[in-house]
Amino acid sequence: MANIQAEFIFSPRILEALGISAYNSVRKCLSELIANSYDADAKNVWVVLPDVIDENAIITIEDDGIGMSSEEMKLKFLHIGRNRRTEGERTALGRLIIGSKGIGKLAGFGISARIRITSWKDKKQSSMTIDRAEIENLETLKDHKIEIVCIDSDHNNGTKIELLVLHEQLTIPTQDEIRKSLFMNMPKKADFKMFVNTIDCTAQDVPGEKHEFSENVQGLGQVKGFYIVADSRQKNPGLAVRVRERIVQEPSLFGLDTRAHGFFTAEKIIGEIVAESLDPETAEGKRQDLIKTTRDGFLEESSSVQIFNNWASDFVKKIVQGADTSEQKKRTDALLDKPEIKARLVKLPPHIRGTATIVVRGIIAKLNTASDEDAKNLVEWVLRYYESNVLKELMNAIASADIKEAEKLGNLIQE
Repeated sequence: MANIQAEFIFSPRILEALGISAYNSVRKCLSELIANSYDADAKNVWVVLPDVIDENAIITIEDDGIGMSSEEMKLKFLHIGRNRRTEGERTALGRLIIGSKGIGKLAGFGISARIRITSWKDKKQSSMTIDRAEIENLETLKDHKIEIVCIDSDHNNGTKIELLVLHEQLTIPTQDEIRKSLFMNMPKKADFKMFVNTIDCTAQDVPGEKHEFSENVQGLGQVKGFYIVADSRQKNPGLAVRVRERIVQEPSLFGLDTRAHGFFTAEKIIGEIVAESLDPETAEGKRQDLIKTTRDGFLEESSSVQIFNNWASDFVKKIVQGADTSEQKKRTDALLDKPEIKARLVKLPPHIRGTATIVVRGIIAKLNTASDEDAKNLVEWVLRYYESNVLKELMNAIASADIKEAEKLGNLIQE
C-alpha cells in the first residue's frame, strides 16, 4: 500500500478555540483592541460608544499610531497568531510591547459580527471589512479572500476599527464605568491618553490609606506595587496583577476565605502587584509564556506562577490581618472616647477601671459585624455591671467600717 501526503486543515471554528469568545464584554474587547493601539505607538485613542444597541449601532476605536499600509494589513494584521515580539521587545517609542498572542485584533468578534478596519499611513488609506458569518461558512479560512481598498489620503497616520452588527444581547456599561476600567487596565503613561465619547480616562481616587511595597521573592524576583485600605467596602476588592504595564489578572484576594478567618476588612483592600518576571523582557526563544491566551490570568501549572500565587496569598493575608488590627484599634479608641462611656470609666476606681477597659476592648474586637450603636450599648451594659460591683464593694465597706474611720470611708467614696 503506497504512502500518502497529508496536511492540517483548520476550520473557521478555530476562532473559538483561540479564545475569541472570551472577549464577550465591552470592557475586555476594548482593552484588547486598545492594546494594539498602544503597541502601534499611539498617543491618543478615541472610543465612541452608541447610545442604544440596534442594527445601526457602531463602536469605534480610533488612534493616532503609526498606521498600516495595505501590505502590512495583508502580511501582519491578517497574520493570525503573529508574535510582534519577534521583531523586538520594544516599539519605536521604547514601549514594552504588551501584545504577543496575535489574536487580539479579532477581539471585536467577541461582541460584533463584522469588523471594518481603516488605516492611514504615508498619505495612503487602506481599508477592509471582515465578516464573521462569511468566514464561518467556508470550509477553511484560507479559501476566503478579503479585499483591501487603497486610496490616496491626507489623513494623519493612524488606525480606526469599527465594530458593526453588535450582538443583540450586548450590554454596554456606563461610560464612566468603562473609563475607570480602561484607566485601571491599560498602561499609565504621560504620552498615552484614552477618551470615551470625548472625555478622557483619568484616575479615580479612592479615599483611604495607601501603602507601597517592594519585595524580592525567592525563585521569582522582585514584585512591587501598592495597596489601599479604603474607607468603605469596594465593589471589586483585592489586588490586581500588572505585567508589562497592563493588568493581566483582575483584583483577587488569592483564595483568602474571609468568613473562615474572620477578616472583615478584606472588602476594603484594593491595589496592584507588578510582577514583571511573569512576562520578562528577554531574547526571543528564551521566554516562557505564562499568560493565558485570553490574557485573563496565568497558567496555573507553571512553577513560577505557583510561587507567585503562594507568595501573594500570604501577602494578602498579612495585609488584611494588619488592616483588621488597625481597624479594631481605631474603632475601640473611638468608642471609648465617646463622652457617655468615657464618663462611666472615669467614675470607676482605678483598680476596676483598668480591668473594665481591657474587657471592653476585647468585646469590641469581637463585634466586627455589629453597628457602632449596638457596640456602644453593649459596652455601657458591661460598664453598668462593673458599676454594680463597685456599689457592692462600697456597701460592704460601709457595713464593716468603724464609725471612727470616717476619713478612710470618705476616701473610699471619693475613689
